[in-house]
Amino acid sequence: MMHTTPSRTLHHLLDESLRYPSEYGDHLSSHLPMALAALDCLGADEARLRAFFACYVRRFTALPCVDPPLRAGFAAALARDGRDTVLREVLPRLMVGVGAAAFHGVIRTAHAVESGHEGELAAALDYWTAQWSRLPSPAAVAPDIDGVADWLDALDHRLLQADPDWLDTASTARLISDRMLQATHTTAYRETVGRLRLAGRDPGALLHGLALSAAARHAATRHFTVLHMATGARAVRVLAPWLPPGGEVLAPLFQAVASASLASGPASAVPCARPVRADLGWPQVCALARASDNDHVIKLVHAMVTQQAAAPHPVWLQAATAAVAGT
Repeated sequence: MMHTTPSRTLHHLLDESLRYPSEYGDHLSSHLPMALAALDCLGADEARLRAFFACYVRRFTALPCVDPPLRAGFAAALARDGRDTVLREVLPRLMVGVGAAAFHGVIRTAHAVESGHEGELAAALDYWTAQWSRLPSPAAVAPDIDGVADWLDALDHRLLQADPDWLDTASTARLISDRMLQATHTTAYRETVGRLRLAGRDPGALLHGLALSAAARHAATRHFTVLHMATGARAVRVLAPWLPPGGEVLAPLFQAVASASLASGPASAVPCARPVRADLGWPQVCALARASDNDHVIKLVHAMVTQQAAAPHPVWLQAATAAVAGT
């Protein structure tokens, strides 16, 4: 179902992708290296990888003249100190802005780590750093919720109770990251984010709970912002070995997740546009993802495949099936 060793073709195309900027259009994140890595892991052959690359690069209208200075600095640090040292040093600081560019900084970094490509890792860290933004801290409240799913439900409930018209009147920004920032001004964000108990909790258990909840919500709603919650949760799990211990280190992640969840609206209020096919298994879903030119479908299916490999659960296939439903 998936390849665990990055291919030579992937590395060659990642070399080529470094010629292109990290954004295109109106500040849209380039998914080229992330989708290539996901396709490679899903078993795409050389012809498919090259075809996807050729299709995607049409989105770029210009190439950067020189490497960004931060990218060069990260490349030098990786060459001098090695990946593990660099990640242990920079990830705790970058995690404070984990929601940067709608989680694309952390997602791209996780794919780069799995790809084993230092040039792409330097580019990913450069992009995360350049887009880094810290969300406002919520109100200080007593943590009284243990389960991530219960906490997300509490956010939904408080939004409907305190800000019922917010989605219609305030969430007007086009970019997900801007809508996430808008969501931090809601009563639901201020009063509910801090209710999730983090102190003394196992980060792995918290990340697993988040991944399950995000996948279930995507399967139910197919909401584009929820998709980023699901892929972002997987990315943090990949990078967790280089983070300090303790659940408290994940506080910025759950702030970002809360803002994204609020920006997408209560799960119960987002109807699923099409019924999910129940006749698709993992081989069919992966084949549809490999054939797709939709970078988000590719990345979501890849995320669910790797979550299934790490901790089998029916929800991963449900979310992946929802993602390919329109392909």
